[in-house]
Parts: sequence; structure tokens; C-alpha cells
Amino acid sequence: MVPFHFGLTMKYPSEEFRSLVGYSEKYGVHLGPYEDSRFSFSYRLLFRLGVPFGVCFVTPGYSMSRVGIVGGGLNEEMLSGKRGIIYAYWHRYAQYYYFWARRRRHVMMISQREGGEYGARCMARVGVLAVRGSTSSLSRSGKIRDKKGREALAAMVGLVRDEGFHAGITVDGPKGPALTLKKGAVTLARDTGSPILVMTVAARPHVRLFNWDKMWMPVPLSRIVYFFTGPFWVPKDTDESEIEAIRIEIETHMRQMTDLTERYFADKSVRTGFPEPVWGPQR
Repeated sequence: MVPFHFGLTMKYPSEEFRSLVGYSEKYGVHLGPYEDSRFSFSYRLLFRLGVPFGVCFVTPGYSMSRVGIVGGGLNEEMLSGKRGIIYAYWHRYAQYYYFWARRRRHVMMISQREGGEYGARCMARVGVLAVRGSTSSLSRSGKIRDKKGREALAAMVGLVRDEGFHAGITVDGPKGPALTLKKGAVTLARDTGSPILVMTVAARPHVRLFNWDKMWMPVPLSRIVYFFTGPFWVPKDTDESEIEAIRIEIETHMRQMTDLTERYFADKSVRTGFPEPVWGPQR
């Protein structure tokens, strides 16, 4: 088992976080990075050099910025319920989610392939647990065709419902289409009884990549505001047609919030429509 790493060091994290790998045996799935021997020499070299470089490149953009939260009271209210929360966000905000979620007992599903391995190793460095599997192969009813994906989703359900983890879901990932919510978060909320909180971001300045969703990257000395809205609850007896209706409802809400929050710093009329952010030191 590859050890978890925090921050920019090669040291193990706390005993509590290291013990989480024990859930691999309980749920029958792999958690965290795989061993190097699984990959070719070129990929091992990429992981050894690329992961530290990537983390070192992105971290100052977050740690040297001023960070505020709108909707933090709602987030704390949901956390006080002693149940895991499902955080839904667009793939373009993934870098911001990783740093907000670090060391908060968060779990994400991520592919077993080489691209997923790179992400799992970066996540391990900031203390986010990766469940290895994929929901990218879906039937029309929203069921996962791939056996590994079904096993990973079942593990996610157990970790959120029974172990007190919070789940981060890139609802339009891993390959889009951008700003189109998939059913995974809604199904997970139904199966766990946990609420969905929507996370959107405003950041000024930021860098947009030239990829399929124009992913945002943090810039040093910027202002970052996280917005939490919801919650959205999905009853246990919700059938597939109702799941689709809830999916559309949440997607519509997320697109509306995205339109507002991405204009937050540029448009004063948008800013006055939100409470003042609570600014504070980040961990």
C-alpha cells in the first residue's frame, strides 16, 4: 500500500488517517494510490516527478490567498447532524475543492486508470481518500454497467452512511459534458440518506486552462469565496424517474449559482445579493 502524504512532505499523516486504509478490506475495494509496480516505468517517473511538482505549483495559489465562505452556517448545520454530507461541484472547481476538503475526512471516487492514479496521489498529499472505481459507464436507467464501478459506489455508500465520511462528487466529471449533472450524486444521496450541498466558487484572479471545461486554477494573492447552497434531500423510495427530476432540479440550481458566483467580483449587484463572506485563516 502506498502511504498517504500531506502537504509538501513525504511523511505519513496522522495515525487516524493512516488507519483508513483498513476500510479496503471491509468494503472490498482499493483505497488511495496503487503500488508503483502496477505501472510502466514512464508512468512511475511521471508520478514521482509530476505529483510533487503539481502540488507545489498549485498549493501557493491557495495558501497565499484570502479565503471566505458564504453559506458556512448551512454547512455547519448539516455537519452537526452527525451524518456524512455529499458535496456536489463542477469539475472546473476541482482544485478548489481539494484544498477546502483537505484533512476533513472526505472521500472521492476516482478511476483505476493512469490518469486516476495521478489524481489519487495528489489527493493523498492533501488528505482526501480515493475510492478506486468509475461510474462513467452508465445504462439509460443510471445504473453502473462496470462491476468495479458498482463495487466502488457500494463502498462510497458505506463510508458515507456508516463511517461518517463526506463525499465530494465532480458531478460533470471526469470528461463532461461541462455543466451537465450526472445521476451519481443523486443516487448516492438516496442510498445514504445524506443531504447534497452544492459548492460553487468565486475567485479573482484565477487561471483558466484550455481543457474541456476550462478548469480554474488558484493564483497567489487572490480572493477566493466558497458558496454552499441547498440542502437537497433524496427520499429512500425515490424511483428512477424521480431521480431524473431531482437531477434536473439540482443541475438547474447549480447552473444558476455558477452564473451568479462567476460574476461575483465583477458585478456589484450580484455581490449585494449575497451575505458578506466570513473571511478567516485556512488550514
